[in-house]
Amino acid sequence: MDIDKIIPLPQQCELKQGKFDLARVENLFVDGALKDAESIIRAQIEGDLGRKLGSGRDNAIVVEFDKDKPAEGYELEIKEDGVKIEASDRRGAIYAVQTLRMAVIAELEAEEKAAISCAEIEDSPRFKWRGLEIDEARHFFGEKEIKKILDLMCLHKLNVLHWHLTDDQGWRVEIRKYPRLTEIGGKRDKSQINGWQNKEVNDVPVEGWYTQEQIKDIVSYAAERGIDIVPEIDMPAHLAAAMAAYPWLGCRELDRPVAWYFGSSIPLSMGIKDWNRSACVGSERTMQFIRDVIDEIVEMFPFGYFHIGGDEVPMEEWKKCPKCNAAMKEHGFTDYKQLHTHFINEVGKYVATKGRKLIGWNEILHGGNLANDVLVQYWTPQPDPRVAKHLNSGGKVIVSKHKHFYFDMPYAQYPLRNTYKFTPFFGGINESNVGGVLGVEGECWAEWIDSPAKLEFQMNPRLAALSEVAWNKRDKKCYKSFEARLDDYFNVLDALDVNYARPHIFRAPKNPFKRGHIVRLWYSKDMNVEFDRNN
Repeated sequence: MDIDKIIPLPQQCELKQGKFDLARVENLFVDGALKDAESIIRAQIEGDLGRKLGSGRDNAIVVEFDKDKPAEGYELEIKEDGVKIEASDRRGAIYAVQTLRMAVIAELEAEEKAAISCAEIEDSPRFKWRGLEIDEARHFFGEKEIKKILDLMCLHKLNVLHWHLTDDQGWRVEIRKYPRLTEIGGKRDKSQINGWQNKEVNDVPVEGWYTQEQIKDIVSYAAERGIDIVPEIDMPAHLAAAMAAYPWLGCRELDRPVAWYFGSSIPLSMGIKDWNRSACVGSERTMQFIRDVIDEIVEMFPFGYFHIGGDEVPMEEWKKCPKCNAAMKEHGFTDYKQLHTHFINEVGKYVATKGRKLIGWNEILHGGNLANDVLVQYWTPQPDPRVAKHLNSGGKVIVSKHKHFYFDMPYAQYPLRNTYKFTPFFGGINESNVGGVLGVEGECWAEWIDSPAKLEFQMNPRLAALSEVAWNKRDKKCYKSFEARLDDYFNVLDALDVNYARPHIFRAPKNPFKRGHIVRLWYSKDMNVEFDRNN
């Protein structure tokens, strides 16, 4: 792969005469100010080349500190006799090496040699927040797969893993004060299958959870690769797994199992009552539980953000709950959406005492009076003018629009070009507040993703398109050029043993009737219709 065709494209790249052959490299030298990046850079380069490198400056890849380089940015000079990298911080040095590796891995896989064009590159990211969300509440993939994804994120210069660890269908993180969260909430005995409109069920148990030691190990692994991890612990809704373990968390103490259905079709058709509930936000015992959970989670995750979801909150039980109604009266609320916002703000105040900022999906804006320091994640398919209002009042937003960044959806519905063509700015934002968009994030919800191979198929090559949207500042991006670069890029994924959707899948049929047929099959009959046709 030519260095000027890598993914994501560098901001500036000038090809020079000659070729650089990594087979000639004998050493890796890292300047003292960037010494903390050496271990991961050395491991990656030596892993690609299959041999050890010395520490001298001759015939070397040289990494030097330059305080004037932008944050996370770098300069990369590739000559016939060596490589020179300059960066002002650890991430910049790591990202420069990823640029080199993307080209080298493709060449090694295609031709069993590592000769790449000489070039001069100046590069830095478009957005501060370049994220990927992985949902392990619905299906559990485990430590090996998460670390593989972290390696892939590093290669694509993504810097935030949003880790969805709890939901109605499972609780995946150890909380020592409340052991039943994993003992009871960490497993279910069956699952709805074959789409939201399908009522089929399998009897295959789904279970698994991470100890606090495992979490800390994964967080450390991510940090070494320049990646922060933000945990999502859903509240006050999407809490059925926790309420199965501790029924007193709800407005009524009901004995209910961990939810095994993903949509409303099964519970409604089977007459299952009380299937969609929220925690009792008027209960001090419930609020103490939330504070206790936060206390343990922040000890595992040092990143400065804490995600609570806060979306899709049913309020019917609140309307009949004495404790919730007492809270309504105490605060003078006239709408239960105000009670929802009050809950969000109270949790936000508590996480602030832990040095964290709260994140929630854009439904948290619906009650009004949301604290400005809460970070809003914009996902809904329909426009939400409240998001623009939040930005214009000085708030911050991450954009994860459904049509472009929901990687769990079928390619027939959202082809690869949807992700690549996305522009992160939308109507209603004052020009002076555009900087409030911190970045973009792709979402991999796992209702219908039950294996690592399926997870990788849904994610790739969408991850490549996401990385270019997040990294490259060029406003006029050419999808045809991007797709032309994918042939060499697939050599990289093959070398790393990463599964991905082939062109006949990610392009989706041009005929709208064929596309519609695939989408209908996916929603109502066969969630693997594209996955099974991939090869």
